[in-house]
Amino acid sequence: MCTATWCTSGTSIRTTRTCGCRRQLWNERGSGPRGSPPGRSRRLGRTARLIAYFARRSAYMALILILSSIAIFYSLRFAPGDPTGTSLNPLTIASVRQHIRHELGLDRPVYRQYFDYVGNVFQGDLGHSLVTGASIGELLKTHGKNSLILGFTALALSYLIAVPLGVLAAVKRNSWLDQLSMGGAVLGMGIPNFWLALLLVWLFSLQLGWLPSAGCCSVSQLILPAVVLAAEGTAVTMRMVRASMLEQLNQEFVRTLRAKGLPEWQIVGRHVLRNALIPVISLTGLRLGWIVGYTLIVETIFQWPGVGFLLVDSVLRRDYPVAQFFALLLVFFVVSANWLAEIGYGLANPRIRRA
Repeated sequence: MCTATWCTSGTSIRTTRTCGCRRQLWNERGSGPRGSPPGRSRRLGRTARLIAYFARRSAYMALILILSSIAIFYSLRFAPGDPTGTSLNPLTIASVRQHIRHELGLDRPVYRQYFDYVGNVFQGDLGHSLVTGASIGELLKTHGKNSLILGFTALALSYLIAVPLGVLAAVKRNSWLDQLSMGGAVLGMGIPNFWLALLLVWLFSLQLGWLPSAGCCSVSQLILPAVVLAAEGTAVTMRMVRASMLEQLNQEFVRTLRAKGLPEWQIVGRHVLRNALIPVISLTGLRLGWIVGYTLIVETIFQWPGVGFLLVDSVLRRDYPVAQFFALLLVFFVVSANWLAEIGYGLANPRIRRA
C-alpha cells in the first residue's frame, strides 16, 4: 500500500510505503522513484571527499619519505670518511682498505647502492652494522625499547603537569598562581633543551649528588632526561590548556549552567574541561614528532642508549646501514605524527577536507 502527498510548496513528493515502514523523499526535478535519495547522495559525497583527502595526505607522506630516504642516503655517502676509516687501524695499507670497500660495495655508484638497499629493505633484510656486525633488527629491539620508555614517560609527565596547572591558571585568572604558571611556561619555552640538560646535571648530579648524570635504565637515571624532554612540551601544552579553558568559560552554556545553580567544580570538571581538551588532544600527534626530534640531543647528553644516541654514534662512525635506517625511522615517526594530526583535523573540520 502506497500513499503520496504533495508538500505545500508543490516542489516535492513524499511517498510513504506503509507495508515496509520506509519513507523516501525525492526531488521533483531529480527524477522520481528510480533516482537516489538526496540524503544518500550527500553521504556519498562526504565519503568521497574524505577518501580523496585521506589519499592526498597519504601520497604527500609517501613522497616525503622517498625524498627523505634519498637525501639521507646521499648525504651519508658524500660526507668525509667511510667505515674503513673509523674501524681500521690508520696504518692499514691502501690495498687492504680498497679490498674491504669492494667487499662492502662502497666502490659502486651511489645510485646503485641506493636501489640495492631499497630492494633489500623491501625483502625484509635491514642489514648489519658495518662496524660491530650486529643485526639492525636486534639493535632496533634494544634501542627502540629504551627510546619508547623515555618518550612516553616524558609525554605522560608533560600532560600530568600541564593540564592541571593550565586549568588552575584559567580558573584563577590574573591571580598569583596564573602569573607564576605562565611565567614558568615562558621560561620553559625559552630555555634550549641542551642548556636545561647541562643545568640539571650540574645542579642535581654534580652539586647535590641526588641523581646520576648518565646511564640506563633505572628510575633514577630516567628522571633527568625525561624532565628535559618534557620541559618545552609542558610549557606549550599549559598555555594551550589555559587559552582553551578561558574560551570555553566565556561560552553561553557556562552562564546557563551557573544560572541553574551548578557548583563551579562541576561546571569546570564535567562540561568545560571536556571541550577544552579537544585541541590539546589534537596536538598530541605534533608532540610525538617534537619528542622524536629532541631525543637526539637528550639521549646523547645523558648517554641514554636509545635510537637517538645510536643514530648520532653511527653517523660519527660512518656506519652507513645503521645511520640511514634509524635516520629514516625518525623521519617516518615525525611524518606519521603530522599525518595523523592532519587526518584528525580533517575528520573534525570538514572545511579542511575541502581545501
